[in-house]
Amino acid sequence: MADRAHISNIKVLMYHRVLDKPPRKNSNWHYVLTEDFIKQLKLIDALGYTTITFNDYKLYLEDKLTLPKKPIIITFDDGYLDTYEVACPVLIEHNMSAVIFAMGNREIDQACWEDLDDTELCPLMSSDQLRSLSNLGFEIGAHSMNHYDLTKLRDEEIFKEIAESKETLEKILDEPVHTFAYPYGSLNKRVKKMVEIAGFSFACGVYTGPYRFGDDFFDLRRLAINYHTGTSRYLLRLLLPFQYVEWLYHKTRSNGRLHQNQLEIPKLKKIIFEKTIG
Repeated sequence: MADRAHISNIKVLMYHRVLDKPPRKNSNWHYVLTEDFIKQLKLIDALGYTTITFNDYKLYLEDKLTLPKKPIIITFDDGYLDTYEVACPVLIEHNMSAVIFAMGNREIDQACWEDLDDTELCPLMSSDQLRSLSNLGFEIGAHSMNHYDLTKLRDEEIFKEIAESKETLEKILDEPVHTFAYPYGSLNKRVKKMVEIAGFSFACGVYTGPYRFGDDFFDLRRLAINYHTGTSRYLLRLLLPFQYVEWLYHKTRSNGRLHQNQLEIPKLKKIIFEKTIG
């Protein structure tokens, strides 16, 4: 079982879509193929990781649950239908859990925020499908009402997007919703505070949070997995402190310091990658 001193090493993976074949329009950042997803889950298992949810982690903090030795959290943003039809059956087959962030506005049945043409539909899960997954042990989190960039809204609009998504999903699931994911990974201090006020226990960003899990429960850093994440790059994310490298890289860029450190971070990524595949 996990030692409390090592819980800060929990990695959180971020997926979007899992597809049997590539979409017509190139959006490689946005999906993985089913065959690659299966390989990735097998790697997770082979390396001794056990999937948990944020609900599990909350119970651990309350001394109601003991975590496995090497916990890992798999998340899916947006609540796509293919997550229900493709990804979740594969997860169930491998005895793994995941966290699915769904929209609060249940009238939205297509991913209207995606850059797709009219021939490429991107349907979302129904409320019944979300309820079914919840009953199977998947955690359902909130992803706002309408998938707006919350940092661009007025305060009252921000809170409505956050609080109503929680309330709506809780009515559908008949259970508390503890976790939120920021649309586009976009957040600031105002947005974070409103997520906390709305009653969430955790919130996920992407590249903005601290590299150590648990240092900021309202900006949990995630490792993005997409079409470009081959086996070697996937191992890189699992085996090494890749979130620290990304944190340092994005911190340097955000500070706008065009000095030697900024040049060294890509080199560091390259060295780690070469060692991993070597």
